[in-house]
Amino acid sequence: MNQTPEESLVAKESYEDYSRSQRHQGVNRESRKEVKKTKVPTLHKLYIVFWSALTACLSFAVLPFLADTANSLQSQNFYLGLMVTKGQLPFSDLFATGGFLYYIILAIGFFISANLWIALVNFLAYYVTGIYLYKVFYYFTEDSKVATIANLIFYLLNLILGFGGLYPIQWAMPFVMVSLWFLIKYFAGIIKDEAFILYGFAGAAAMLLEPRTLIFWGISFITIGIYNISQKHVARGFYQLLCIILGTILVFYTSGYFILNLQILSPYISQAVIYPFTYFAVGSQNLWLSILFHLLVALASGLLLGFFGFFRGAFKGEDKVSKFLIFLVAFIYLVIACLSQDFRLYHLLTLLPFGLILTVMSLNTSYQRSLAKTSHRRKKTGRGASQFLSYFLRKHLYLPILVLILSFGHLTYVSLMGLSENAERSTIATYLTSQLGSEDKIYVWDDSAKIYFETQAQTSAQFALPTVNTVKKSNAKLLEDDLLQVDSEFVVVNPEIPMSDVLKNSLEANYDKVSVEGVSTFKIYQKK
Repeated sequence: MNQTPEESLVAKESYEDYSRSQRHQGVNRESRKEVKKTKVPTLHKLYIVFWSALTACLSFAVLPFLADTANSLQSQNFYLGLMVTKGQLPFSDLFATGGFLYYIILAIGFFISANLWIALVNFLAYYVTGIYLYKVFYYFTEDSKVATIANLIFYLLNLILGFGGLYPIQWAMPFVMVSLWFLIKYFAGIIKDEAFILYGFAGAAAMLLEPRTLIFWGISFITIGIYNISQKHVARGFYQLLCIILGTILVFYTSGYFILNLQILSPYISQAVIYPFTYFAVGSQNLWLSILFHLLVALASGLLLGFFGFFRGAFKGEDKVSKFLIFLVAFIYLVIACLSQDFRLYHLLTLLPFGLILTVMSLNTSYQRSLAKTSHRRKKTGRGASQFLSYFLRKHLYLPILVLILSFGHLTYVSLMGLSENAERSTIATYLTSQLGSEDKIYVWDDSAKIYFETQAQTSAQFALPTVNTVKKSNAKLLEDDLLQVDSEFVVVNPEIPMSDVLKNSLEANYDKVSVEGVSTFKIYQKK
């Protein structure tokens, strides 16, 4: 089509106007898309497979000789999974704070092969988490070697903070990381609205494994809403909401069918959803010491440095929304860990991925700057992955190595000191197995479910162990009331665990003390 000189001039001016106002932005958008579409290289996938397999196998549910290293929460969770196969239900018969799907997965292991099943679930959880964490690390650093080392640090910290596994958050984390990666891409403008169905699906699945992931979903949902309003995407936001609801229904409808049929909806909501968000204390240690302990461990582990970088303005520029979301989630999980009034490291597992992402982003800025200053040496020294690991350790004064040594040293010490007690537990379990009938119940006043597990006997109280979820006075009273019913054929007492005078008097009045050869620490009572 021929144009007049005037039309050609108008077209040229229009094209120049486009190039001035939009062409540069469009080029940046296209190049940004290429950066953000991260594909994990095959070699790095092999690294993730190896680290996932190693972390998955170092579980007391997979390696029987590690069973005695389990803490109260781990051993009780495993026991609750066993009790599901015996007809006792979590939430209605047994007090539980994990998700419904979490206990179902544990129970499946006892129907088939617990060791192999748990190993498979652990591996898949760690592998998917590692894959999407790599994507997040690479997205913010644009350096594959930094992302690889950051992944390695994540697996090492997972072993340190959550040694032995079987924490619900470890199985829920893949869904959290998938959703975080989804949101990062959405805020970068490179994802379709229809994909919010998967976001809703992942959110529902995570909450059925670990209800405390609701914090992430709540904050991310509010962030999405504020972002859409600021971008004047109200109609899009409503459409995304419908997609989220659809994805959520796909999971909740299926699980809800079983929850309603088992008639555990009300206790499930009160125990797994309301209780963890209204009562944060897990232990009875001094609150200020607990706060100081978790802050020091988080700082020494490398999970706190990113907070300082955030306040210094290191996260300005692109992806401000995503960075603020990660910061806010990490901050809330850190506060919850500090309020636990307990000195166990697993409380920091919820903080781990978010705190580490912040730290890696903060360190990467100064790390890339240091590489630029020494660029003339790169041909000589190389730029290996170990260089960032060394940089990470130096910036933390090598404290992560100290945390690693102390944590496993403490684990070894506790295991060695508990050898005699665990031997007595096995002796007691052997004795009780020979004395119990198929319908008899027992209660073990101890900080380990080992006796329960080896006898496979049902507990007579809704709190299987007196050291888990009983810090709240009302829960302690419920446990006391259950034991005062005298439904236990045998009661095994660890004198090191404090017991009320009311329960001591009840034992003296309704039970006879039994002497078992080889048992000196524990007291065994049989109903009169």
